[in-house]
Amino acid sequence: MNNEKGFSLLEVLVAITILGITLGTIMALFSGALRSVGSSEEYSQALLLAKKGMEDAILMEDIHSGTDEGSFGNGYTWERTIMPFEISEEEEYTNENIPFNLYDVEIKVKWWSGRAEKVMSLKSIVLRETSEE
Repeated sequence: MNNEKGFSLLEVLVAITILGITLGTIMALFSGALRSVGSSEEYSQALLLAKKGMEDAILMEDIHSGTDEGSFGNGYTWERTIMPFEISEEEEYTNENIPFNLYDVEIKVKWWSGRAEKVMSLKSIVLRETSEE
């Protein structure tokens, strides 16, 4: 009787194959998680920049209709669109002699991630007193 202790070559090859498949799967999961964290960080940065742009628009003393654009200098660009807020015909009667104007403000923050352009957008309505002329 041959009573040798140890593993056969076939058992070692099967064990190495299983180990390789398992490690490959684990590495793919970690890689996907790191990409998700990076993407989340980009969107968080864009949201903070869009909020800053919205605060700047709200604090403008002389608000005017139109579109402006610029860059934050870190790969993110912005576009601000200000338009008079349109009141529907059903609500038009409430627009008589009101002492303020409403403006629709939209801030878009754009950046490149890989080969795709990403966009974060915020919209709000800004109230300004009507100037007495």
